[in-house]
Amino acid sequence: MTDKKQQLHVLQEELSSRVAKIDKDLHNRSSSSKFSEQVTNRQNDDVLLNLKNEAEQELEQINHALLKIERDIYGVCEECHEAISAERLNAIPFAARCKNCAA
Repeated sequence: MTDKKQQLHVLQEELSSRVAKIDKDLHNRSSSSKFSEQVTNRQNDDVLLNLKNEAEQELEQINHALLKIERDIYGVCEECHEAISAERLNAIPFAARCKNCAA
């Protein structure tokens, strides 16, 4: 279990760093007077915001998985209460549902 906990902490650090970099990029944008540059910047901002939202959602899932480790219920499907396969947890260490329930 400590391997999974460590793996989740590494993912947590990576995603937190990614969110911080995106925030910094969004904050440091220079405003341009050219309309074409404003449109491009707006499109780039939309992409960055989507990436940030995805990272934040994944961080929530990781935090939930870490809480489940603390409560000794990690690896149990939240729907059917059966064990989540090791293969699935290796692929998605923060998986909350078994393969059948996720489908």
